[in-house]
Amino acid sequence: MEKALDISKHQNTFSPSAARAAGISTVILRAAYGGARDVRFERFAADCRAEGLRVGAYIFLTHHYYNKNKGSAETARTLLSGQIDALLETLQGRGITSWVALDQELEAGQTMALAPAQNTALLNEAAARIRAAGYAPCVYCSASWAKSRLVTDQLNCPVWLAYYYADPYDPDFDGCRALEDVNTAWGEYTRSLGRKLCGWQFGRIGYGAKYGAGSANVDRDWIYFQPSEEEEETPVFVSDTLKIGPVSVGDRAALRALAESLNAPAVDADDYLIVGPMDSASRDAVAGRALALGLFCEDYAVPSGPEEGTGGAEQSEVLAALGRIEKSQAAQTEQLAALAEKLRAAGGALAG
Repeated sequence: MEKALDISKHQNTFSPSAARAAGISTVILRAAYGGARDVRFERFAADCRAEGLRVGAYIFLTHHYYNKNKGSAETARTLLSGQIDALLETLQGRGITSWVALDQELEAGQTMALAPAQNTALLNEAAARIRAAGYAPCVYCSASWAKSRLVTDQLNCPVWLAYYYADPYDPDFDGCRALEDVNTAWGEYTRSLGRKLCGWQFGRIGYGAKYGAGSANVDRDWIYFQPSEEEEETPVFVSDTLKIGPVSVGDRAALRALAESLNAPAVDADDYLIVGPMDSASRDAVAGRALALGLFCEDYAVPSGPEEGTGGAEQSEVLAALGRIEKSQAAQTEQLAALAEKLRAAGGALAG
């Protein structure tokens, strides 16, 4: 996890050496507003590289504004394509080694013209072009925007979210709570994105002078992983039952709902959830959701007896669940047998 700033012409001046001395390792610079280049980008990028800082970039997109596309997704696509053309030209030779972000928000007086699915599809096209050009794309937006105006499960790149849990008294890095400890609805939503979340913009008020910005305020970000960092290998599961956790109330509810939709038992075991037995396809779906939520997940075998220090509660709950499954299967067998008897009797009556 790295400390980062995002900077634009609105900072007017910027001292990368001051930022680095204050613990910053990454600076994400605004490269463009729509199709226009940020007038400070080239200078700031050169200065950051000279200071040994990792440099990222973002483009403030406007293709989704109603006053730009009049509600037409095709017009929005054409506008976006032109803006990405300008962005890629601007980035050439600037030493970009961090994220290239597609910034989505609304300025005062603007309205959103695209449905979430349309918006996500267009962002995926833009991200694919950025990736093909040799950069690592992500989407920057607020947590509420991600939830209401994107289909994050269908997005083909990570997200960098803005959520100011303490606004207007935003903390600095040393006073920022760990995201795991931000117990609000938006905090929980942001956590739920798991590995999809590459960065968190937690503060925007104050601290400009401390980090060498020529403005009173500067945006402060945690970068959770960089493009150059390899993704963690997905674990391989072989058991028909999984142990997941520790789980929050929200994650528990989400996993229970998924298990129910797959007709798989889900049993509470203190801070953990035992899901199964289930078939391999259901297991993969449950494991994938758990890992996406950033939860620990492992194969689970029903214990043959109480283990020392664990008590019998977990075992009894799992065995009870298995008992309910067996009872249900027995009832189904009896129903099938009764139906078969009725069919035999009906066949005999017809024959007579």
